Amino acid sequence: MRGQPSSLSVVSVGEATVDEYSELGEQRVGGISLNFAVHARRSGAQPVSLLTRVGTDRAAWILERLRQQGVDGSRIRSRPGATARQEILLGRGGERIFPPGGYDPGVLAGYRLGRAELAFVRRHDVLFCPLFAQIEPLFLQVMHELPFAGRRVADFLDLSDYGLDPGVIARHAEALAIGFVSGDRALVRELRPLSRRTQAPLVVTLGARGSVALLGGKALHQPAVPVAEVRDTTGCGDAFQAAFTVSYLRHGNLALALRRGARRAALVARQLGASG
Repeated sequence: MRGQPSSLSVVSVGEATVDEYSELGEQRVGGISLNFAVHARRSGAQPVSLLTRVGTDRAAWILERLRQQGVDGSRIRSRPGATARQEILLGRGGERIFPPGGYDPGVLAGYRLGRAELAFVRRHDVLFCPLFAQIEPLFLQVMHELPFAGRRVADFLDLSDYGLDPGVIARHAEALAIGFVSGDRALVRELRPLSRRTQAPLVVTLGARGSVALLGGKALHQPAVPVAEVRDTTGCGDAFQAAFTVSYLRHGNLALALRRGARRAALVARQLGASG
């Protein structure tokens, strides 16, 4: 690893969404990139910024929420139209369910960074971006086209947009300081050979079964932190990733980073909505 700074500036790129709990008649500010930014700030990173595109319908709400959380949203683009929306159902034990067809990217569709935003990104120590079909051009721009001296961190979600093919991770691994993916023990086994060929830890989140970090072909398991009453698992993975990233890039200690990620995920599970 490179040096381990005591302070860490983070820019999270990608999506902010309106999370709609249709059965409850509730809405929350959410989205992978926004959730990561909020929890990176709560985990001690500073400054933390979010770059995304939102609709004029909910821009003021989202920007105020970021201000309350100490996240810089001053460079977020606002366009006439609708902010990205994600419908969420809650199953047994607060397990979040994304129903088929429940995501609408709204004005986020086709979003790429402009020259001023790219220059802003380059001023940070850490760049985070998720990969899913609707923002793939943005992911490719910041992970491969952008000259960046800091560390890149990616969330590959559950690979469902890419036929569950772990080769997607292999195609981007050399650009990364950390790679996250949601999966199971079978995926851990599939990724072990790749972990021998890259210097970046590959972290597989296993939901209630905890997480596994792979580095140099070795696996380190972290159980989930027990939660007496799980209300909503939405964003637990995002919170885990943010806390893990801040801890690992500061200290270089996998076990410590896994524990801090697990603790932050447990905090989120107790509330409705990913960012509180």
